[in-house]
Amino acid sequence: MITLYTAPMSGNGRKVHMLLEEVGASYQLSKLDLQKGEQKTPDYLRLNPNGKVPTLVDDDFVLWESNAILLYLIEKFSAQSLLPTGLHDRAHVFQWLLFEQTTFRPPLSLLVRQTRFTPPDKQDIAAIAQAQSEVQSNMGILQEALSGREYLGGTFSAADIAVLPYVYLARDLGTDLSPWPQVEAYWQRLSVRPSWQKIIAWKG
Repeated sequence: MITLYTAPMSGNGRKVHMLLEEVGASYQLSKLDLQKGEQKTPDYLRLNPNGKVPTLVDDDFVLWESNAILLYLIEKFSAQSLLPTGLHDRAHVFQWLLFEQTTFRPPLSLLVRQTRFTPPDKQDIAAIAQAQSEVQSNMGILQEALSGREYLGGTFSAADIAVLPYVYLARDLGTDLSPWPQVEAYWQRLSVRPSWQKIIAWKG
């Protein structure tokens, strides 16, 4: 049995949850309350020494790092459509998986910490402005990548599953997507998928 340890508002958790739905896996969710520090308990740290979510437990196999989990699940469920076999298309999916973690997500995570969990009088205004600028630059990168195509890898893939939660987060933080119409259309296509609708409704 697959168990996904996650939190309802975690973008990294949401993408793994979405992929589980996309491949029709049988799984159970174990909710962690990050505000209560449940991800730092000794029992959980034995599973994931980083003290972060998500963590996947598949019988006696334990895996953390969300994009590694995506790739594992694609192989486990032979979901080849989510990871193209062509050399160049596959490399592009890997490119976007790395972009999501190293470039797209970090400024959004900073904005969450600064605007939602830091008192107004302690917020770093310069850091917030820099993060907002990076978000806009990243949207421009997505806009160009989506020109003439519906999905980042050409067809719906793990790249889209990884990026979607952070497009959602950008919108949730107040980013207007209208300056990037390709990204807006991309969001509209992905956000109506049943898998996304299910995970976004999950509160634990």
